[in-house]
Amino acid sequence: MIKEKDILNEIIFLEKSMERITAEMEMLKKEFPEGGRLRAVKHGKGYQFFLRRSGERANGEYIKKKDIRKAEMLAQIEYDEKLVAVLQQAIEAFSKCKDSGIDDFSEEVLQRVAPGKRRLVDTIFVSDQCYLKNWMAQEYTGMGFREGSSEFYTRRGLRVRSKSEVIIADMLDELDVPFLFEKPLCLKNGTVYPDFTLLNLRERKELYWEHFGMMDDREYRDDALMKMREYEADGLFQYDSVIWTFETGKKPLNTRELRKMIKMLRVRLMP
Repeated sequence: MIKEKDILNEIIFLEKSMERITAEMEMLKKEFPEGGRLRAVKHGKGYQFFLRRSGERANGEYIKKKDIRKAEMLAQIEYDEKLVAVLQQAIEAFSKCKDSGIDDFSEEVLQRVAPGKRRLVDTIFVSDQCYLKNWMAQEYTGMGFREGSSEFYTRRGLRVRSKSEVIIADMLDELDVPFLFEKPLCLKNGTVYPDFTLLNLRERKELYWEHFGMMDDREYRDDALMKMREYEADGLFQYDSVIWTFETGKKPLNTRELRKMIKMLRVRLMP
């Protein structure tokens, strides 16, 4: 799959290459202030080289073997000029793909495929915006709520299980960090429902956040530690794939530090 950032990185690489080659070429041209081109004439098993200046029709000035460096520089100038022209064409082509929205073209082609086949297709390009939209729109079945259980709602009307989860969810929304609530995750020992599944849009992978809010309860704490071991058994570790946050009755969430953490997360996850 081609990503938008891949195109941008390619443009940056081509532009830097063109700048470097152009600078080197201009340095070589200073050796020939009157201009001129290299002419190579077949001679026996080798070639003879001539410097033909602008407007000359004859062979030009013969370049002796001892001055072969002059011929090399002229050949390099000609090569660099042609290479810069090709690089410029490549930059324009990549820029056109970026500016005209290659994802729109990809979607247009996808619509020409029979509906039953579309879900089988791996599209060549999905923009960050389109990827995020599709990720947020995915359907899944969460844990559900027991009848009569306490009701907690975020500002956007999402039902969660505690006041702390309301705080976390609202802060994620406020800081534009995309998340899904209690999306099922299949581990080796069964299915778990992370409190929050975040999207790492930079790498297009998911990050799981579990908030353990009753760590002063021994049974709850043991269950929490067991759950953490289940994540680790699947290769999902703190800082890389999972976030753990904790609180007790005497040590509730520190919202100031929570905001700092989510701000740092956003820098890491979002382009």
